[in-house]
Amino acid sequence: MSIFLALVHFPCLNRRGEVVATALTNVDIHDLARSGRTFGTAGVYIVTPIDLQLRMIEEVLGHWTQGQGSKHERRAEAMRRVRGVPSLQDAADDIEKRTGSRPRLVVTGAQMQGQLVSFANLRKQLREDDTPVLLVFGTGWGLAPEIIERADLRLPPIARDPALADPSGPYNHLSVRAAVAIALDRLLGDR
Repeated sequence: MSIFLALVHFPCLNRRGEVVATALTNVDIHDLARSGRTFGTAGVYIVTPIDLQLRMIEEVLGHWTQGQGSKHERRAEAMRRVRGVPSLQDAADDIEKRTGSRPRLVVTGAQMQGQLVSFANLRKQLREDDTPVLLVFGTGWGLAPEIIERADLRLPPIARDPALADPSGPYNHLSVRAAVAIALDRLLGDR
């Protein structure tokens, strides 16, 4: 079983529901690399078609894998698993080249709806099936519908137990870094 992560910066939604490209943040690269390495994912893709952002990814990775940052072996080890790619299709093509199989596309997000597979069911599938999985997270206000519609599976939003409701009302606005760590723990954590 090979699990890969993708953090998508385009196509995503803004707060008005428009399809946009979102800003790249250095901390997302670091934290996804570290979470991915902690839980044993095979790789992390940062997806953006913007050339300047792809160059920024390369500069960050270069610092941690070849430059001064490479002296920090644990960080360098995690960062070696990260690749910047212009599209989700490029990530899937790279996974197919690396593993010999087309990956299953699995999406999640704070507003995910439709036919959902539970984290427990996907965890069981991961144990029984060796098809690679590309676990996709969006930035901004979530993945654009075109990505969600292409997905093989949809995971439910990460949310609080409704039985433990907050009297001040619902709130679900995790950072993508936190959502990735929680999702990986639910799928690959020691249970």
